[in-house]
Amino acid sequence: MSLERRVEVYCRRMGFPLERGDVVLCAVSGGVDSMALLHLLWRWSQREGFSLTAATFDHGLRETAAEDVDFVCNWCRERDIPVRTGRGDVPARVRETGETTEEAARFLRYAFLEDCAGALGADWIATAHQAEDNAETVLLHLLRGSGLRGLGGIPPRRGKLIRPLLEITRQELTAYARDNGVPWREDESNSDTAYTRNFIRHQVMPLLQERNPNLVPTLGRTAESLRLDEECLSGLARERGAQLLRQEPEGVSVAVDDLLAQPEAVALRLVQQMAETVRPGAVLPWEQRRRLLALAVGESPSARCDLTAGLRGLRVYDRLVITAEQPPLDGPEPVELAPGEKTELPALGLTVICRERLSPETPEAGSLYLRPPEGALLLRPRQPGDRIQLPGQCRKRLKKLLIEKKIPRERRGQCLVLEAEGQVAAVLGLGTDTNWIPQLGSGAWQIMIKNQDRKERD
Repeated sequence: MSLERRVEVYCRRMGFPLERGDVVLCAVSGGVDSMALLHLLWRWSQREGFSLTAATFDHGLRETAAEDVDFVCNWCRERDIPVRTGRGDVPARVRETGETTEEAARFLRYAFLEDCAGALGADWIATAHQAEDNAETVLLHLLRGSGLRGLGGIPPRRGKLIRPLLEITRQELTAYARDNGVPWREDESNSDTAYTRNFIRHQVMPLLQERNPNLVPTLGRTAESLRLDEECLSGLARERGAQLLRQEPEGVSVAVDDLLAQPEAVALRLVQQMAETVRPGAVLPWEQRRRLLALAVGESPSARCDLTAGLRGLRVYDRLVITAEQPPLDGPEPVELAPGEKTELPALGLTVICRERLSPETPEAGSLYLRPPEGALLLRPRQPGDRIQLPGQCRKRLKKLLIEKKIPRERRGQCLVLEAEGQVAAVLGLGTDTNWIPQLGSGAWQIMIKNQDRKERD
């Protein structure tokens, strides 16, 4: 079977057959792999009738990179292949983010490809990753201590992104290019073993191939097997997540008992799923996922741990919560309330309305009533030593009451108190002190609390 036919069969088997009417964007560096792919897709597009556009990107790392871009553009122009070009500043991104050069280059390159695909309305973005690339990726992730997702190597497809050459070797692609008169350029940085991938390619792979000449296809089969296992476990975790995860005002939570009832492999994926829900694209390192399970197992009902990507894990009594870190919320300055006035609290997103009313039998939702004070009525944040006696209960410290009601520590700073005559007359969201409850039908002050989007707050 010819190489072209093998690639077509592989693409159909992987679910991206490239048919008439498709719009395909091909990433081209000018190297032998990507030039062979571009030539192969060009001939295929002429037979099948799909649209093909090339995209080439200068990372700003090499003086000769601009010549590579010109080389690709000239070759495409001779064959009436549309081409899009882009340029990034990898060193600047490294300084800004602290990423490695390889990580920064990859981010900028794929951002460029996504932009081009969006502008074209492309159905597919094809890259020239081949069998050796896949084997090197498995070893690279093994060196870094990856889980199944990384050890599964390069996926054949991820959304619009496709890799038609994953079962083709570098040697085969070089022979294809020579046989079909396809020129290419050599990237001098590919021999620099300061880059980890190049170190694996030029020093590690040859040693391993001395022991196993079939190393590349062997690692390819291993990666495919592990990728299938990962897809199965992640699918099971998604099913469990749909049943068990709950959206909270501060993030996403799961009942501790439900989490610990799962197989550990599923539980570890559930906490990763929680992180991705709160912060799309976030990837928790292995040790952080283990730390979250430790929070669930631990006895402390209010433990916490800091996570990557600006996330935080919280144990809130019988639930584990992942939330985005936020700066501490300072309570508002004490403000005096008076009937007929509105008080805006923009930091909390609240509006407080004070009115004179007759005390009803059942207060309306979002309101509380208290007997008119002789002096000022102050709205202020909670303070140490505050106490309140709610109907049917003994007088308690407000801190203890908030703990009993399982108010997360992160929300306790938002607790607002109504103070009258030097006493806690009421607490927003909890109720009125028994000493300040007005008699039915008597004159009272109604305090209404609304979100600033005009929806009432319970």
